[in-house]
Amino acid sequence: RAARAIARRLWPGGRVLRARAMAGGSSARMTALEIALPRRRCFAVLRRCPAAWREARLLAALRRWDLPVPAPLHARRRGAGGPFVAMALLAGQSDYDPQDRAAAALQMAAFLARLHARAPAHRFSFLPRLASPLQLAGPERTGARPLPAARALLETAPVPAAAHGRCLLHGDFWPGNLLWREGKLAAVVDWEDAAIGDPLADVAIARCDLGWGFGLCAMALFTRRYAALTGFDLAGLPLWDIAAVLRQAPHAADYAEGWQELGRADVTRAAIATVHRHLAREAVAALTA
Repeated sequence: RAARAIARRLWPGGRVLRARAMAGGSSARMTALEIALPRRRCFAVLRRCPAAWREARLLAALRRWDLPVPAPLHARRRGAGGPFVAMALLAGQSDYDPQDRAAAALQMAAFLARLHARAPAHRFSFLPRLASPLQLAGPERTGARPLPAARALLETAPVPAAAHGRCLLHGDFWPGNLLWREGKLAAVVDWEDAAIGDPLADVAIARCDLGWGFGLCAMALFTRRYAALTGFDLAGLPLWDIAAVLRQAPHAADYAEGWQELGRADVTRAAIATVHRHLAREAVAALTA
């Protein structure tokens, strides 16, 4: 019913040929729509999540800046079935094991640098604020105390100043939220965790996933390219690295299982934990030197 109502609004005279549930999107329900018109067919994605209305506003602004994100077609803030946003279907696919990991890391750095330069905080008053690394890490989970020394340091260290101001953050910038086409980054999706905060929060989140997804060399290359493109001082990055690790560590088994289902048998819980320890050790050493 929702698909038919959206089709009538966006494409008068259109007929829904297919509404297919899409895989992925752990925090959102997604449905692919195929609409028949007299002389053509249209394709869209219906995304249902609590932040759908906010996400639609954000995507519209990013499209005006010519950033590669989905085009919002229609959104509803409330009603039966909850908030949703209908977006144009994008050409491209996820790639969890790119042939050229270095090239992928460089393109990720270029997008993030562009986003942080083009999207000043004052234009997004409707987004939540990410105030500190401790907020990114979240509360300590009962029965899960990964890297206790790092957690203690995070809780006692002063909040690092955002040396280059606060900006728009994607909030979950990792390979699963990227679409590629012929080796080129075609689009960045899933903006429901977008917030305003220190740009280094996005950098740390990406570094954490790149470390065990594409390798430490790709992670280092990503970091150097981002620093070169932005000119940002990365002195505050170690504390954000700790926060990103602590956010991820309790879920390492789930991440490993998901990546293995996607063909990455080398991404195990132990492999993820090794990268987490590496990042935490480097961060602690930098902060206590």
